[in-house]
Amino acid sequence: MRPVLIFFALVLSSPSIFAEQLKFVKNVQGNSIAMSYLWLDQFNQTHEITFSLDKDMTHALYSNQTNYKPDIAQRYVYVELMKQAQQINPREARVNVIQRGSRLEFKVSSRSNEMLAKWRQLMSDKQNSAFQQYLTDNHYSTFTDYSGQTGVVPDHLRYVKESHSLMLPVAQAIYDKLNPGSDTRDYVNLLLSWIQSIPYDALENRISSNGAGFFTPVEVLINNRGDCDSKATLTAALMRSLLPELSMAIVYLPGHALLAVNLSHRIDEHILTIAGTDHVLIEPTGPAKVSIGRVSDETARHIANGSYTYILVP
Repeated sequence: MRPVLIFFALVLSSPSIFAEQLKFVKNVQGNSIAMSYLWLDQFNQTHEITFSLDKDMTHALYSNQTNYKPDIAQRYVYVELMKQAQQINPREARVNVIQRGSRLEFKVSSRSNEMLAKWRQLMSDKQNSAFQQYLTDNHYSTFTDYSGQTGVVPDHLRYVKESHSLMLPVAQAIYDKLNPGSDTRDYVNLLLSWIQSIPYDALENRISSNGAGFFTPVEVLINNRGDCDSKATLTAALMRSLLPELSMAIVYLPGHALLAVNLSHRIDEHILTIAGTDHVLIEPTGPAKVSIGRVSDETARHIANGSYTYILVP
């Protein structure tokens, strides 16, 4: 089956309170990028954070994501299959690699059933490994949704892993704003209110761009905007920076993405049980101002119906 590109866009009900960013300032100073944010949280309290990112590290993580183009992926796999075919001793077998529209096929012929089976398997393995290598080289991964549909998405987990060291000054800036005696829930709520205030960049107009809608964590900060999967990835990277042992998962719904984290929760909060452990849901996308465990009616309905899948964040 030809993989299809899957994106995740925000689907929320219309709450009466929206996150509000009051100021965003970005300045390049020598080898660092200084940023300042001012926003109102869900309790209408004003918060401000400032931090600096290393410019070299930022550049390395800024533009890794390239657009997924099935025809280029197919061409890459075709070249790798031809290389494999050229290694075959003609006395063992012959291989013909054929492009049929969006599909690649190969035909193996041999007088020996043993060689026939051998090279069919080797060619099949090469076709699969070449496709996986193309995805890895271009920061994509395969994904299967709750209905079994398989596609290609930006490699969110890889971006979390590659970004959490860079995000440490940002996570620390949020932590430093907490009042004495605050706990992990207070930290996550403040983090959520800030990310929710970052302008939402709708994905609907970018579907035909084949990947242009996703921003890496550092791109969300520098561009001061992001869609739901971009903000979920940023939030996971920030929490992993400061909370390395916290169990969490990115949760994918039809047209949306959010997070589930293993925090203490209240009886009226929405949770998801993962590996026998309760994880409370958090919505980093915005523009709704929602605290830990509060989700839209549509999100709650999808969770209740089992219309979701998730991936654990290492």
